[in-house]
This record gives sequence, structure tokens and C-alpha cells, in this order.
Amino acid sequence: MKNFIFASAIVCLSASACHSPKAAATAETTPAPVTASAPAPSPATVQSTVSQAPLDEVIMTDQDKVNGNFYRLIVSFISIGEGTDRQGRETLDGVLADWKTKKGKEITFESVAWGREGENDFCFRINNLNEKEQQMFVSDMKTAFKGRSLVQITENQPCVHKR
Repeated sequence: MKNFIFASAIVCLSASACHSPKAAATAETTPAPVTASAPAPSPATVQSTVSQAPLDEVIMTDQDKVNGNFYRLIVSFISIGEGTDRQGRETLDGVLADWKTKKGKEITFESVAWGREGENDFCFRINNLNEKEQQMFVSDMKTAFKGRSLVQITENQPCVHKR
């Protein structure tokens, strides 16, 4: 009988000594693993598009405009653990060279490096272009990077990684 009481006391003390609610719940019961599977998308529904950051992700204030942190176009090379788009910079330089030769317009930008794997933002003000030319330039950039999952194009926002 003493052994039973002693064993019961040890079990009670060890259960009450657990301070973590998660550990206590794990000690009492272990839930069954949950698995979920999604149906594979059909080839007709898969689209390759340029990844575009939502406009409400970064809210530009009047202070950003006053401070000069407003950019007409931002091309961001992002990484998901494997580095950035290897041909991304060549594509960007190709569009800029095309604009310089065909349109006679020099497009300047600010390059902002912000990540460990080569993440980079190319921030374009393009104030030297009129509204129609700006729209054409943005369209050319979107077309050039169509289908690239590691390139995000944002319009009319502050360059958020700029220090």
C-alpha cells in the first residue's frame, strides 16, 4: 500500500510541477496529427504573372512626399531562400538601354540593397518623363518581368528599404 501511495504522490507532483500550459497539455493528451491536401491545379488555371505588392501594404504619408521618398516605380528583386532572379539585373539593364536608344531618354534610379541574399530595390522617380511616357515605361517593365516570381513591381510608393 505504501508503494501505491508513494507512486501516486510522484505522479501528482510531476504533473503539478509542469509550469508550461503547452507541456502540461502535451503530458495529458497528444492530439492526432492532422493532414490536409489540396487538389493539384489544372494547367488551364495556372497563370504566370508578375508578383505585385498590394497597394495597401505600405501607406504613403504626406511626409513621405515632402521628404522625397515618393517613387513612381519600384522594382524589387526578392529571395525565398535561394537568392534573387539571376537574369533580373540583365533584364532591367536591357529595358533601360532600350529606352535610351529608342526613346532617347536617360532613366535614372536609386539602387537599395537590403537583404543577405542579394535582395535589392531599384527605385525610379522618372520625373523627366511625361505622364504617357511614365505609363509606357511602367508597362515595359511589367512586360519584361512577366512570369518572374522573384520580382515585385510596386507603383507610387515610398522606397521602404531606403535608409
